[in-house]
Amino acid sequence: MELTKVKPHCPYLMPKNELLQIDFIDFCNSKLGVSPNRVSADITLWLDEDHGSGDSTLFAGFPKNPIVNFFVVAKHDFILSGLHIMQEVFRQTSGGYTKIFSDFKDGMSLKKGDIVIAGNGSASSILLAERVALNFAAKMSGITNKTQHISAEIKKINKDIELLETRKTTPGLRMYEKYATRVGGARNHRHALDSGAMLKENHLRSIGSIEEALDNLNKNLPILTKIEIEVSDLVEFRTALKKRPDVIMLDNFPLSDVRTAIFEKNIYDKNIKIELSGNLDEKNLLEISSLEVDYLSMGALIHKAIWVDMSLQICRP
Repeated sequence: MELTKVKPHCPYLMPKNELLQIDFIDFCNSKLGVSPNRVSADITLWLDEDHGSGDSTLFAGFPKNPIVNFFVVAKHDFILSGLHIMQEVFRQTSGGYTKIFSDFKDGMSLKKGDIVIAGNGSASSILLAERVALNFAAKMSGITNKTQHISAEIKKINKDIELLETRKTTPGLRMYEKYATRVGGARNHRHALDSGAMLKENHLRSIGSIEEALDNLNKNLPILTKIEIEVSDLVEFRTALKKRPDVIMLDNFPLSDVRTAIFEKNIYDKNIKIELSGNLDEKNLLEISSLEVDYLSMGALIHKAIWVDMSLQICRP
């Protein structure tokens, strides 16, 4: 029986810059601040989830395991984030034998048709890596793109405001999602509960008063730990102001009350920082950016980011 052959159409050129294991290690150490073993362990878990008890398409349908080239192609314009995680995914599924190339770095702008990452290795190892690698980079790049867009709009009006994300992150992915916002131009809020003391509405309800809550923190916290308090109206703001926390968050304040709070803060203590949160979106961003606040915190940088799109193409050499 004559076999129908799939045409090996491959219009892509292999990038020139090879990604080495030291590049992944440096990324983990200097960009995430963790051991590469921690990141590799996360990737192993993601691959295990995707592989289940083994890819039946591969073990039942692949009598041969040819060496092929692969190319991950950008399907529209976007800013890249997650390159070295993709690199490590392809490395893990091949046991380190896949050669990987990219002429881009995180934070660089890609055009439709650009080769995000490419390489050469066994077909099965590349197919085992495909979905985890692309999902991760699509999600991270989406966060970076949304963050960069909002940050750029803010800076047009007020270069002194710092854009922050929040702890509204995907469980298990916080370190990576917060990294993606940094690539997009934001600054991180707390990484975890131990990164700073933050009195929110339910803390205050549990303790009973703003004064008692702040007095307890000022008395008992480690000396280098900053204090932030969330307030919901001007009465709470004025009470908190007298205790001089490091940061006062104005949650869902009308803009007129924000202006009043800034005016009173500047009279009382200019060193106290003001953070604005709640109901911040791209529709009211320009008006909010004109205010003299220090920080704008937006959980939407992460939980409302739209994934970018890219595809993996395999070509026989």
